[in-house]
Amino acid sequence: MPRCVVTARLVGAAAALVALLTGCSSGTPPAVTTTSALQAGFSVTPYVDVSASNPPITAMSDAGAGNDVALAFGLATGGACTPSWGGTRAVDDPPLVAQLAEVRGRGGRITAATGGATGAYLENTCGSAADLATAYGRLLDATGATRLDVDIETDVPVDRVAEALHTIQAARGVDVSLTLQVEGADDGIDERGLETARAVADAGVRFEVNPLVMNFSYDGPWLQAMSDATGAVRAQLGTISPTPGLAATIMIGRTDTGAVTTLDDARGLAARLPGLGVQDVRLWSLGRDNGGCPGAPDARPDCSGVDQQPFAFTRLLRDAASAPTSPNGRTGS
Repeated sequence: MPRCVVTARLVGAAAALVALLTGCSSGTPPAVTTTSALQAGFSVTPYVDVSASNPPITAMSDAGAGNDVALAFGLATGGACTPSWGGTRAVDDPPLVAQLAEVRGRGGRITAATGGATGAYLENTCGSAADLATAYGRLLDATGATRLDVDIETDVPVDRVAEALHTIQAARGVDVSLTLQVEGADDGIDERGLETARAVADAGVRFEVNPLVMNFSYDGPWLQAMSDATGAVRAQLGTISPTPGLAATIMIGRTDTGAVTTLDDARGLAARLPGLGVQDVRLWSLGRDNGGCPGAPDARPDCSGVDQQPFAFTRLLRDAASAPTSPNGRTGS
């Protein structure tokens, strides 16, 4: 039977009336949550570069920082429509598969991500939507992933991608997200990204848009830049029907364009996420979520460049996601 959760200031008989009028089943009493007990309501999914020799997936879980992870990135292998991690590591690599089985056993959700900043895209290499959907399926099968993320940072055949995503979602019910580049704090995602999102929506796919709120020029507080960019994307999504969900990805610590996302920035952004409508916050990347190179002048793949404890960003965001939020969207008690 379907469940109904009523979120309102009303209690008692008034809440029961709301449940009745909204068509909720009378078989299970509705759960009433007052505004003082609302949760921030977003998930936290760090990306992890699984082409690296020893990605810290179970280390994150053992440290109590979370179990969800996005595997980056499934690419074409040797010019063929055959997925591998980074174009080099087998999708069913035994040490990786063992780590994923462990975190799935602890309730973790796995996202398989394709594309990214560099490399041969499956989306460009696979010659048809059917072949591309098959490649997506291989990533899902090898990892036990229930979510598929397509990170588009180059030109791709939009209709092929949209059809493949519709095919794989119809066959498996997989959650889909599109990760897209942001032009600037006030500009939102670029025209290529908007075209892709519209095509995927037109194909009947249920999906989130995950803007990369990172690596763009901005003169001012970086927290404000990330917040403004997320808000700009939210406004853009209102022009797409049906309107996609909204995620957001930050680059922790030193970014490629010189800005630094501090722990305070991450904390401040997390407090704003409920008001921005963000359902999933992601970070780049798990292998950087450590204090191994404080003060580094350039972005590095193995550390954040800020003074921090291991998995501090992931833990901070996870804690914020489960914290109460007030009606104005601020987290905390």
